[in-house]
Amino acid sequence: MKDKFSKKEIVGYCISGIVAIFGLVLVVLGIVERNMDVTSSKNYLYQADQKVQTALSIKLSFWEWGLIFMAVGVIIAVIILCFCAKKADREVDRKLRRQARASSAIDINSEVKAAVQIIEEPAPAQVEEAKPEEK
Repeated sequence: MKDKFSKKEIVGYCISGIVAIFGLVLVVLGIVERNMDVTSSKNYLYQADQKVQTALSIKLSFWEWGLIFMAVGVIIAVIILCFCAKKADREVDRKLRRQARASSAIDINSEVKAAVQIIEEPAPAQVEEAKPEEK
């Protein structure tokens, strides 16, 4: 798990949180609108809902808009989370590869030193048998 969050990640999470909270507020307003025990002429939430529907020419109530905004906020957060997790995994893999290369370089250096020592050591003198000279 990484210790620090990047500025982009923090901004993304804040934006997704704001969108999701806005959606939650709309859901609550929609529920309150449906359960108020007043006539529609005195229900200011119902009137606001009707005005929004006519202004946007989309027949969605506060409750439905809230669900949409909550879903969008969650989707944004999941995308940011996946992107940052993939980035963190790449960094961990990169560090592991560097460590592997460093350890293999140490092994290669020790093998090369051993090979150089073998080559530099003089071969044991081969004793040639003295052959009597033929005269």
